[in-house]
Amino acid sequence: MNLRSYNRIKNELGSDICLVAVSKGQPLEKILKLYNLGHRDFGENFLQEMLEKKAKLPDDIKWHFLGNIQSNKLSKISDTSYLIHSVSRQKIYKLLVNSKPKESIRILLQLKLGLEETKAGLSENEILSIVKNHNKDSKVEIKGVMAISENNISNAELMAQFESAENFFKKLQLIDNRVEILSMGMSNDYREAISFNTNMVRLGTLIFGKRKIKNEG
Repeated sequence: MNLRSYNRIKNELGSDICLVAVSKGQPLEKILKLYNLGHRDFGENFLQEMLEKKAKLPDDIKWHFLGNIQSNKLSKISDTSYLIHSVSRQKIYKLLVNSKPKESIRILLQLKLGLEETKAGLSENEILSIVKNHNKDSKVEIKGVMAISENNISNAELMAQFESAENFFKKLQLIDNRVEILSMGMSNDYREAISFNTNMVRLGTLIFGKRKIKNEG
C-alpha cells in the first residue's frame, strides 16, 4: 500500500473531485489505514464482500457499488450502498423505481462509450429518455452518470470518448439540475478524465497495490 501515492493523488484532485478508493479484494487493514487518514468513500464490486466489510468497519464509511447488478441482489445492494454507480440496463432502473423504496436510493446511470461489446452501459438516447421521464418525487435519485473508456484504444480515441461524456453530462444538467456527478477515470486514465472535468474518480491499485483476496459474487 502506498500512502505517499494516496496523498499525492488527493492533492492532485483537490477538493472538487471525489476519490472513490476501490477496495475490492483488499484486506480490512488497508481500508482502515485510509479511513484513519480521513478517507470515507470506498468502492466494491461484489455484494457479499461489501456486506462483510460493512459489518466490520466504521458506520460512517460511504460504500459505492461499482459492479454488475444482478436483479435478485438489487434490494440488498440498494440498502447497503451510499451510491450505486452501475445502473447499466433499463431493466435495473425500472426495478429500482417500481420497488417504491422508503429510503432514498442514489444512482448513477452508466453511459456506454464506444462500440466495445463487452462494455455495459446505456446509450445517450436511453439516458436522455430516463432523465426526462423520471418522476422527480421518486425516492430513486439520479445523481449523474458513470462512464468507462474502452480498452485498447489510442490516447486520441480515449480523449474523444471523455470529451463526448463531458458534453453529454452538460446536456443532462440542462434537463435536470440535480444531475451533479460525472464519474469517470480509473488508475490508468484518471488524469485524462480530469482534463474533461470529471468530479469523481475510481482508483484502486494506485493506492492499495495489487489485490490479494479472491473475490466472489
